[in-house]
Amino acid sequence: MADNAVSLKNVRFRHKGSGRWALDGVSLDVARGECVAVLGPTGSGKSTLCGVMNGTVPLFLEGDLQGDVTVDGMVPARTGTAKMAAHVGLVFGDPDMQLFGMTVEEDVAFGPANLGLDYPTIMERVRKSLIDMRLAGFERRAPYRLSGGEKQATAIAGVYAMLPDVMVLDEPTSMLDPQGKARVFSIVRRLKEDLGATVILVEQEVDDVLQLADRVFVMNAGRFVMQGTPREVFGRVAEVAAAGVRVPHVVEFGTLLGAKRVPFTLDEAVQFVESGTWRTAGSTGRTTRACSDGLQSKAAGHEGNPVNRATPREPAPGDVIIEVKGLEHRYPQGALALRGVDLIVGEGEFVAIVGQNGAGKTTLTRHLNGLLKPTAGDVRVGGRSIRDMTAAQLSRTVGYVFQNPDEQLFCNSVEEELRFGPGNVGIAGEKLSQRVEEILRDIGLERYREVWPKYLTKGERQRLALASVVAMDPAVLIVDEPTTGLDWLESLQIMDYLRSLHDDHGKTVLIITHDMNIVSLYARRVVVMAGGRVAGDGSPREVFSNPELMTMANLKPPAIAELSVRLWGRVALTPEEAVEALVHANAAREGLR
Repeated sequence: MADNAVSLKNVRFRHKGSGRWALDGVSLDVARGECVAVLGPTGSGKSTLCGVMNGTVPLFLEGDLQGDVTVDGMVPARTGTAKMAAHVGLVFGDPDMQLFGMTVEEDVAFGPANLGLDYPTIMERVRKSLIDMRLAGFERRAPYRLSGGEKQATAIAGVYAMLPDVMVLDEPTSMLDPQGKARVFSIVRRLKEDLGATVILVEQEVDDVLQLADRVFVMNAGRFVMQGTPREVFGRVAEVAAAGVRVPHVVEFGTLLGAKRVPFTLDEAVQFVESGTWRTAGSTGRTTRACSDGLQSKAAGHEGNPVNRATPREPAPGDVIIEVKGLEHRYPQGALALRGVDLIVGEGEFVAIVGQNGAGKTTLTRHLNGLLKPTAGDVRVGGRSIRDMTAAQLSRTVGYVFQNPDEQLFCNSVEEELRFGPGNVGIAGEKLSQRVEEILRDIGLERYREVWPKYLTKGERQRLALASVVAMDPAVLIVDEPTTGLDWLESLQIMDYLRSLHDDHGKTVLIITHDMNIVSLYARRVVVMAGGRVAGDGSPREVFSNPELMTMANLKPPAIAELSVRLWGRVALTPEEAVEALVHANAAREGLR
């Protein structure tokens, strides 16, 4: 390409003190105004690639950089990050790395102010950025008081307000709710189509990448292993899956039906089914689990929309273990986060708590283990009010895993982390040693027992944080955003571990998540929160079948659920389930059943 905004030629980089090349011979030309998506598993080199483009690598993350890097006509490593910031906007995957202002408004204004813009222009850009990122009204809020998703939206707004020529987005939507993700992708589209910006997008949301990117590059072990247009790359379904990238539902559905030209959109999938040229084919890789309520069951269908009700759902699996009545919580600064929450959770349930950023999900669950105390109402765990219990006492019954694993990992080795919690609740000797060995084996970290946890990958730290809580053997496990920042394979690993704890050990599991694909695969019950209240409660199929509830809570069902509703008026939760329903319906029409 003659006029490239980004040009990398045989770039190699290894971190100081490391013998492994994080980038190993990467070449990339990106034309001005082009949107390029970079996919791949955690640790494949995507974030290092982003850092090279604005000089953060190697100026801050020191190491050996080889090859040629030119961005907007400059060499980042020689130009310096301060000057490059006017040309290249970099949004980190972890928003805490780039938020430092006293207020949200101050954080968003910082970049434009350093470009030397006049005050009216700065404030107009701040206002527009806050509106576009759904942060209007948060101007005076301190960043540390924001939810994870709100922090990420603030970080994006700060870079967006600078309107750089090149936008480098390192997993910008990992902490956002579905509507927030849609807003970010609409902004990326506007930057590209209306403002002519060049966009490098590192992302796990492959469904959106199909519609947004001009070209797709798949990384693994510091190299590009696949590249081409979205249709060229995702047309090689088995290779995409083998590279650790999630195959979009619509693509997987078409592949299972033997499509020669796999569908990329819902319209294309509907047209393909209606053409009658489909046939069943082999699976694309991992077989997804259909939920137990069954697509053919009328009781599990959308009739009646039973989920939009104020009364708490009665638990089916066992006795009540958590009971929330009229719970309100007001933070010291005055914000009312919970407004009369009623909820019952039975022993042995697997519950997903969903809702937009700021809906009160984390505030609710932090009451369940005593990290927060009610302003009004009550929470009873095992029949006893938490008002009479300390967090230490509750930890024996309710284990809590934070969204950021680094907030609860502080020991000098992996094994020490696993011993710390049980040791503080009286477990010792051979019993403790046996438990630690079992858990190390279960989470696949046996060879890292003496390693400092900070040296682990994000996925490994997430597993360790969960395991350190599991080691205490609580009856209830609460996991806040278990898959945030993880690639698809790591997400499945940690969710499979949670499911084994539920299925094989009888644990009650509550997860907070924005990933509706995870909800469809693993949750048996979904609690929808909006505005500090429980807005809906039902099975995944029931919740996804209620468009009014989904819209009100700013949620979006998985693509396969939308497709199956268009085809049959009922929700399927996996591509395999949708194919089974199609075959069943076709056989019925032909009188074969």
